[in-house]
Amino acid sequence: MKNFSVLAPVALAVVVTSGVVQAGPVVDVTFKNNSAEKVSYHAVGQNGLSTQLNARPRPIAEVESGSMSHYRVQSNISPDANYAVVTYRAGSKVCNFTTTYLKGFQNGVRIPKWNKNATAEGGARCEVKITTVNYATHAWAVEFVMR
Repeated sequence: MKNFSVLAPVALAVVVTSGVVQAGPVVDVTFKNNSAEKVSYHAVGQNGLSTQLNARPRPIAEVESGSMSHYRVQSNISPDANYAVVTYRAGSKVCNFTTTYLKGFQNGVRIPKWNKNATAEGGARCEVKITTVNYATHAWAVEFVMR
């Protein structure tokens, strides 16, 4: 019986930690509002809502002209994936930004890949660039710019 009382907490710890999902690498997001007007942040679709929930701190709801917003996003979907999907609007001008990380197989070898995309609507000008990559942790930083 004594052995059971010693092993029970250890067994419980193993069961609890085995269900923990490892998070993917962190993405540091910097949004720059280089437009002439205030823009608003919107979480669009499931990926946008997930980005908002996983962001620390939460993205600022409104970003003044000439200002910026900074936040980190880390998804719990897999240690081999992460993303940030955000939308900023100023009237009819819209910028949809996406950045992703996926560590997949290519010819039997696991290869990390970082992607970025910006889609403009309503006459907006949207730019995205990956500014840094940490090849040891696979964390990366991205800059979204709206003009």
